[in-house]
Amino acid sequence: MASVNDTVRDLIARYPCGYQNRTQALHQILVVLGAGYEWRDGEAVTRYPDADTCVGLHERFKYPPEEVAELRAIGIEPKERFITGRCSHEDLRAHAEELALVPGPLGQEAYPPCDMTLVLTVPDDVKPDWAAAVAEIASVVAPLWSTDLEHQGYLRRLKPHQQGFVAGVWTQAADREQA
Repeated sequence: MASVNDTVRDLIARYPCGYQNRTQALHQILVVLGAGYEWRDGEAVTRYPDADTCVGLHERFKYPPEEVAELRAIGIEPKERFITGRCSHEDLRAHAEELALVPGPLGQEAYPPCDMTLVLTVPDDVKPDWAAAVAEIASVVAPLWSTDLEHQGYLRRLKPHQQGFVAGVWTQAADREQA
């Protein structure tokens, strides 16, 4: 099993183009439904430990040289990543260890609340570092869920204890802002 920091580091190292900081990785692991993580023995673990990296993905989207030439002939300059097949954030891969410790902007809309996401299905035997990670990402997404009309519709579908968790986190975040 792996600690929060190890799990976040591994995700950033495998996909630096998708996750450039701790917040983005925790969102993927704990909030996004169907992201390939599950609770096991109090830790969020990947269902696919031998998962691919983005390297193969970028290589698959690389344009053949003749297509690049055709695009250029009509005045369209393809983005470098489609010419080289290289990850646009490749330089971050070597810094995954440090990035796993650095909270940052979410950089996207919060995934809608769902009663099956890990952040809302924390087991009783959760390890302390994972409990802290749940609180950390909940402090980011719960206020967004509570203020967005579309997400409020999703919130009404949650189980009462899950609604209470989101409301409690939202209240704590609002109290911190006022202090």
